[in-house]
Amino acid sequence: MAVSELGWASLVEAEDYFANERLKTTHWDALADDDEKNKTLNMAYNRIYYCPDYSTPVAGDETAAQLIILIKAQSEMAYYIALHLADEDRRKGLQAQAVIVAGIVKEQYDKDKLNEIPIPPIIDILLADFKTEEVMAIIDVDRDEDESVDTKVDEF
Repeated sequence: MAVSELGWASLVEAEDYFANERLKTTHWDALADDDEKNKTLNMAYNRIYYCPDYSTPVAGDETAAQLIILIKAQSEMAYYIALHLADEDRRKGLQAQAVIVAGIVKEQYDKDKLNEIPIPPIIDILLADFKTEEVMAIIDVDRDEDESVDTKVDEF
């Protein structure tokens, strides 16, 4: 049974992106077949869609302008997954075991980042318009009236 496509980028659109816009495609090209590429694209879509840092539309609900960016972001995330997933899984496994220093080179792991899923910088930049960060502004409030602060306003 063929793996169904999930997300903003179809396999054809991802292949077009890798053929025309990305210089290095070694790890995408090394994926075994269309099913493995679709699985990678599906995982990329899920990672972006469910990331709390972004509010992306469900596939099919995006505008034409958003779709162009979301195809690029999903394709880039698929490449990241093809290249780094095995290493990321091993490192997250070490973090889950409360390891903070490992290996000959003494890799250090931040125990507070165990539940954080990495988003590569290029994808973060592509998804800038979808960020969910709440912005807070502080302004001065001036009193614009003749009454004093002690005036009771509930008595008429």
